[in-house]
Amino acid sequence: MKIEPILLTTVRIQTFSGNQPLTNATGFFFERDERLFLVTCRHVVLDSLNEHYPDRIEIGLHIDEERLSQAIGYSIPLYQNGLSLWRTCLDSAGDVDVAAIQISRKFLPDNVVYKAFSPEHLAIPQDPIEVGHSTVVVGYPLGFQDTQHQLPVARQAAIASSFGL
Repeated sequence: MKIEPILLTTVRIQTFSGNQPLTNATGFFFERDERLFLVTCRHVVLDSLNEHYPDRIEIGLHIDEERLSQAIGYSIPLYQNGLSLWRTCLDSAGDVDVAAIQISRKFLPDNVVYKAFSPEHLAIPQDPIEVGHSTVVVGYPLGFQDTQHQLPVARQAAIASSFGL
């Protein structure tokens, strides 16, 4: 069975406070200079406005390339010694709703199956990204997924505002 690589870049995230499940979300893998990151929305790891304060997340990882129904939960702490392990950023408008947490490959199961985006996948200012261009959004909206293989769903979308504004 051939699985499109983009489906293996994306993981389902569950947030927890202790052992109490809180919310579901989507994340994706990004690698740069031999470092692997899980990227998600900042409000997944901290949302003061909605009193959402998880202390860890759990992602679903596939562990058998031939039988993608084989998956495990992999727990990632969000804090250590009171400091966040995730990174976020600012722009001229303030906080950006993006968070990244570095994942040590040495702690991942040996047989984990995933793909990661890299800097080569990022848009550059010369790319013709305009309002109305078709795109695909891959994720786990409201925790929805392919129940047999635990893969994300893909939806058609269109660029709705000028890129970079």
